[in-house]
Amino acid sequence: MVTELENKLKESSAKIDNAIANLKKENEDLRENVQQKENEIEGLKSELQKSISDTYVETESLKEEKENKEKEIIALNQKIVSLEEAIAEAKGAPQLIEGIKDIMITKGFLSDREFDGLLENKEIQ
Repeated sequence: MVTELENKLKESSAKIDNAIANLKKENEDLRENVQQKENEIEGLKSELQKSISDTYVETESLKEEKENKEKEIIALNQKIVSLEEAIAEAKGAPQLIEGIKDIMITKGFLSDREFDGLLENKEIQ
C-alpha cells in the first residue's frame, strides 16, 4: 500500500511537473506573441508617421501651387483689363480719324485745341 501511494504521489508529481512545463511553454508563447504584436504596432506607428509626413509635404506643396495659380490669375485679370482698355481706345480711333479728316478738309489744318476736343469726344463715346 505504501508503494501504491508512492506511485500515485510520483504520478501526481509528474502531472504537476507536466502542467508546470505546459504553463511555462504557454507563457513563453504568449510573451513571444505579445512581442510580435508590439513590433507590428511599432511598424504601423512608423508607417502612420511617414504617411502623415508625406501628407503634410503634399498639402504644403498644394498650398504653394494654389498661391502661384492665384497670383497668375490676378496677373491675367490685370492683363485682361489692360487689353480691354486698349480695345476701347482702339474702337474710338476711326471716329477720331474721321473728325481729323473733316477738320482738315474744312480748314486745311488742325489746332491743338481741336485735337484735344476730338480726343475728349472719343473718350465720352
